[in-house]
Amino acid sequence: MQHDVAVLEWLLGGDPAVRWQVLRDLLDEPPEVWEAERQRVAESGWGAAMLERRGTAGWPKGRWTDAPWSLLQLLACGLPEDHHDARADTDRALSRFMPDADVEPPVLFKRNDLCHLGFWLGLGSYFLAGDARLPRLAETVLWAQLDDGGWNCVVRRRPETVHSSFHTTFNVLENLRIAAARGVVAQQTFADAEARALDFVLAHRLYRSDHTGEVIDARFTQLTYPWHWHYTVLRGLDYLRLTLAIRDERAADAIELLRGRVRPNGRWPLQGRIPGTPLVEMEKPGQESRWNTLRARRILRAVDG
Repeated sequence: MQHDVAVLEWLLGGDPAVRWQVLRDLLDEPPEVWEAERQRVAESGWGAAMLERRGTAGWPKGRWTDAPWSLLQLLACGLPEDHHDARADTDRALSRFMPDADVEPPVLFKRNDLCHLGFWLGLGSYFLAGDARLPRLAETVLWAQLDDGGWNCVVRRRPETVHSSFHTTFNVLENLRIAAARGVVAQQTFADAEARALDFVLAHRLYRSDHTGEVIDARFTQLTYPWHWHYTVLRGLDYLRLTLAIRDERAADAIELLRGRVRPNGRWPLQGRIPGTPLVEMEKPGQESRWNTLRARRILRAVDG
């Protein structure tokens, strides 16, 4: 890929949240190298700025500033899993809707939005590994998987729903992967659920109707970040790169879409922001984005070998 050295230097000149992932995913540095950089997330840059916004009463109220959004962004930045405040916030949230591990999946599902169950499963598995409530939470999101392979939070209000949502599918799938990595979900159970979900995603070529071939939603194609609960092709491909599905020919259209968004200098822009108030403004829309460039390059690295 052209501009390799210059782009890597530019990426490494950014925030610790990006740098440690560049070291791991683009430069293949050993764990002791990128882990040392990851530890800086809580101490400097975006991660530290986010943590400063947390008051004694918790996170500021608002769209994208309170929990779970604040914790999800810190997780994406690589905040160490033993961070005291993140652990306390996650435990407090779980205790509100799941005071013990005996809540049956149908009851838990009716009480809570499915996307949020997925979010708290991932956050709990990361910050509270070993918590006795997590297996039941995982059981609930697995129980809610639809016959077409994905998930849809609308089912709680409209039980007759049979078609999955890209938004909900990735809000659940990403966090099931964290749960499986932390031993909350058995690997084979996760692999089976993931295979079904990815077949749903690939049947739609990541962003097209499986009936007409038309783009489902133009916003799927935008290089938006943070994505909060919203799906984008970039988000989908960044998940697929972790699997053999990234080589599936049904992903080729989405991959070419991503290739077509690169600027002549080898960097990808931030094309927009989801309406709302960010906890911290990491990058400005319209400008070149280290987040998007990191993700695009590691996706294409997985594709091109």
